[in-house]
Amino acid sequence: MGLVEWSERVGRVIQGRPRLEVENGRLVIEQHKSVRAYSSTCIRVDCPGGEVCIEGEGLMLEALSREELTVQGTILRVTWKDG
Repeated sequence: MGLVEWSERVGRVIQGRPRLEVENGRLVIEQHKSVRAYSSTCIRVDCPGGEVCIEGEGLMLEALSREELTVQGTILRVTWKDG
């Protein structure tokens, strides 16, 4: 299942979980709590109910606020781990 399909499914089925959106080559995560780990190959984001793990190359946090964070780079895989 692709990232967009996964995000749409999660958003419809599970209320209160993070909302993921891909726009202009960027990954936006809404409803996050904090960044657990950050490197150019892996960003782990604490979210209500679990963790989003973004793996890739040249990853960087382009924007970070209480409402959302934006990741830029070559995103190879996004996974969800229940908390």
